[in-house]
Amino acid sequence: MRRVLALALTAFTITPSAGHAGAGQGDDSPPITVPGARAVDIRNSSGSLVRYHTIPSGSTFARHGGRSQPCTFIAGYDGFASDGQAFVRGQQVTSYRWVFREERLDAFGEPSPDPSASKGPLTAATRSFVVYCDTYHANHAIAYLQVNASDPMLDPRTRLTNLYNGLQLEQPVIWTNPVVDRWGGLITRYPAWLAVEPSAWRPQQSNTATWRGWTMALLAEPIGLAFHVQFSPNPEKPSQPFDGVVSCVATGSMTAEGGGAFPAVPNLPEQTEPGVNGPCMWTPPGPGTVTITARITYRVVFWANGYTESLPDYVWSSEPAVFETGELSAVNVNN
Repeated sequence: MRRVLALALTAFTITPSAGHAGAGQGDDSPPITVPGARAVDIRNSSGSLVRYHTIPSGSTFARHGGRSQPCTFIAGYDGFASDGQAFVRGQQVTSYRWVFREERLDAFGEPSPDPSASKGPLTAATRSFVVYCDTYHANHAIAYLQVNASDPMLDPRTRLTNLYNGLQLEQPVIWTNPVVDRWGGLITRYPAWLAVEPSAWRPQQSNTATWRGWTMALLAEPIGLAFHVQFSPNPEKPSQPFDGVVSCVATGSMTAEGGGAFPAVPNLPEQTEPGVNGPCMWTPPGPGTVTITARITYRVVFWANGYTESLPDYVWSSEPAVFETGELSAVNVNN
């Protein structure tokens, strides 16, 4: 396609202009002027062209060749302009109707979104257009444009709100310490392991969307886990209240492998001081009620036709889990 276009553009540039010997019968024909408006033909996700007449003022398509300025070509054949005016070979045609026609997109048939297979940053992505004067015809090709993805006529970022609405992340669920099932709650001065059910700790993505030749998705990878812990002591057995965040997975991603909890439960000490005792570990200071909410932080990547762009991190929280805390008054051991 580009070789054919290059030949067409070359043929156009060497076509004799009006008044030159050998230009044909158009030598004696006065130039004609054709009214009209600019048009942009953009390929959709199936490869078909869709025409747009509404062009943002900041777009390359609105500014190319000068705002409100016409384009000009020397006819290489007898024909008709877009408004029906006849022209003959060698005659000069000036038209206010610029036509920008997109070449075939390389992105058709892209595999499933995969940030590790990125073609590069979205800021480096371009779309290729051939510029025609008045009508789509090889003889009227006058320029070749590489238009950046940030152009307001093409910018896929305008669809981010829709993509976020389609990012239905699996909500994390607080993992329940076995001690709760055995004793009815968490135990004072015995450390509780803070974790979530493993299924939520995995890469996830939004629904795939298409728009003006872009195939797009949001890719979310978990990179951090923390817990908001709120402890209210029993007023009849006062102890120190607590309201704070317990860091668990602070940086980088971890794989949820095996077991029923993420992170996996280590060997915990038998007794610890009240409060935070390290990553993912909190110890009740006394009888009362504790509310625990998990927060997973995701690294979000915008994927469009194989190009990627990092977006602000996204935080998704669990439903609060409420547990009673109390003293372990006695342990009976049968010999």
